[in-house]
Amino acid sequence: MDKNLLTGLGALTGLVSMAGMIRLIEGAGLTSAFSWVFLLLAMVPWIVYAAWRARHGTLSRPAALAVLGIDVLGFIGVWLFTLGPVIALAASLVAFAIIWVHDWPQRRARGEDVFVRIEELADTPEHVS
Repeated sequence: MDKNLLTGLGALTGLVSMAGMIRLIEGAGLTSAFSWVFLLLAMVPWIVYAAWRARHGTLSRPAALAVLGIDVLGFIGVWLFTLGPVIALAASLVAFAIIWVHDWPQRRARGEDVFVRIEELADTPEHVS
């Protein structure tokens, strides 16, 4: 997949969280300058981190479509429902979990050559007394 597309998908996942937080602040009536600064200081790094994780991950097409669908549902939910902010934050968390799982490093090959047998250690010349 195109790395720029994946970066945008990660940023969209972070923006869903930010939309949920904005709705929470507005719903509580806390729209002061302090709350906006705090929101931006908390959410802008989250957006960048989600975008970075998505860019460096190995999302497949089906996984990217799942993330996009979850993000769209989060954006729709945040504006239409009373529990919209919670829906948006949950959707963003699920979308980020998909991104995060696809950013795990590949498993190392495991086999017999990884382990040393006790018999092999006993047969070495350094160990013979």
